[in-house]
Amino acid sequence: MLKFIGDAIETYVESARLILILGFIVFAVLLFPTTFFSYVVAGAGFVRYSNILTGSLDLPYAILLAFLSLFSLVCLAFLSVGATMAVKFRRSLDDMEFSKFVARFPKYVTRLTVWWIVLGAVTFAVAFSLNAINAPSWTSALTMLLIWAFFIFIPQSLVLHEKGFRAALRDSAKYCLKKPLAVLVYYIVTCILLFALVLVDVLFGQFFLSWVAAIINSAILFIFVIPFLEILKTNLFVTRYKLLLAGLK
Repeated sequence: MLKFIGDAIETYVESARLILILGFIVFAVLLFPTTFFSYVVAGAGFVRYSNILTGSLDLPYAILLAFLSLFSLVCLAFLSVGATMAVKFRRSLDDMEFSKFVARFPKYVTRLTVWWIVLGAVTFAVAFSLNAINAPSWTSALTMLLIWAFFIFIPQSLVLHEKGFRAALRDSAKYCLKKPLAVLVYYIVTCILLFALVLVDVLFGQFFLSWVAAIINSAILFIFVIPFLEILKTNLFVTRYKLLLAGLK
């Protein structure tokens, strides 16, 4: 595990200029909706549901929230695709490949956004079903982790292999079943990074500066956490190829 983490750090540092630009763009674009329409805790964004609970959610506001949610997914897909390609360009960068990447970038972002919408719909359906039968909370959490595991490497399959929608899911699920330790490594690193974001929340919360923690966590999330996790996933994903495995050692 430490080998892959070290390689991900090395790739992040070598691609820092590209990643910082992409991360800062997403952070700047999402700063307004994050501040006024949601709140951030430990790097996770939550919509403010006060209007929904009081019954004052009108149609224009609902449309605005739906648009902001979709726009946020597009921005995150934009960042994930860029971070994934950083690993590929680290190993094989030429003018032709770069030109192809730029031309296909919108297609990658669109496909990944659609898959995240699908994942959200599946998550909602499963959570609703488990809640309807009064399933224990630990059962729901474990079920979600298992479902999400099959979607983890979809960005890598979409970008590196240029798979279609169903083929990308099959490719990601096949890799997860073949390399369950890769999924475990990803979950462990994610938990460690989220714990660090929790510490930021707690630290600033002691001084009643939760809004500062929200902004700092958003910056850390978009500039470091998400790109780093995508780079880590890509490094894990390409270990299926013996020729590339030597480049990860």
